[in-house]
Amino acid sequence: MVAGGCPRRVEDGAAYESGRGSMASPHHALAPGAERMTPPPCGLLTLLTDFGLTDPFVGVMKGVVCAAEPQVRILDITHGIRPGSIVEGAFWLERSYRYFPAGTVHCAVVDPGVGSARAAVAVAAQGHYFVGPDNGLLAEVTLHAPHVEVRQLDVEALGLRQVSHTFHGRDLFCVVAGRLAASKVGFEALGPLAHLAVPSPIPGVVSEADHFVGNVLTVDHFGNLITSLRAAEVLPASGTPFRLEIGGEWLRSVRTFADAEPGELVALIGSFDAVEIAVRDGSAFSRLRPTPGASVKLFPS
Repeated sequence: MVAGGCPRRVEDGAAYESGRGSMASPHHALAPGAERMTPPPCGLLTLLTDFGLTDPFVGVMKGVVCAAEPQVRILDITHGIRPGSIVEGAFWLERSYRYFPAGTVHCAVVDPGVGSARAAVAVAAQGHYFVGPDNGLLAEVTLHAPHVEVRQLDVEALGLRQVSHTFHGRDLFCVVAGRLAASKVGFEALGPLAHLAVPSPIPGVVSEADHFVGNVLTVDHFGNLITSLRAAEVLPASGTPFRLEIGGEWLRSVRTFADAEPGELVALIGSFDAVEIAVRDGSAFSRLRPTPGASVKLFPS
């Protein structure tokens, strides 16, 4: 999928989202003379991490923001991303940001390469701001965006001279996100114009002659398997029935969980427009035990 465009299907087994993987177009600042479309920060900051809630990491990040920018409101998207899973983080960030007001600043930290040479960036896209590592985590939100601006965070210019090698969430990302949300620093002052060096890690959907091939991306709290298949992109109309195959199991589609028989393994469209696999009154994950990225095939009826 090329940035600024709509999904494009390519038949004969090709991935129809051509903006992914090695074919990704660079996302960068607006062309000279262009005007940023993102509204001013609205004073709201969200957090998305793989830190969990057992350790003090999330609380410390909030404390840093509250101490420096007490007027900023902080909301959690999730801290339950599987440790180090950039795929899960990118997926949930892209599916969640749109439910927050325009001008929200989203601080996302799923950063297995913390302390390495990977860049730290801020992105303006889709009427929102995103701050985090340049490791693919922020790239998914730019794929549909008609206007994208990227800044590489200038640590020295921002006065952040005591940044640890293992906790950029506390010492870098939430500090910058807090200042941006509080309108204490303009987006253009965060650092030089840049490109996102790493594309989205979410694999593209493959279109075959009579079906689509996607992947299991994440598992929710209920054990539902959430796939890369977007209903709007693989079904001709809302409510179209389909069949799904995963690991040799064939599933019928249902509209609601209640439409399935007790214990039945079924497919349905979840609340984030993703095709999901579920067990009525049970866990699809426990039933199937799929490996991360397991292949799924969808056959429209």
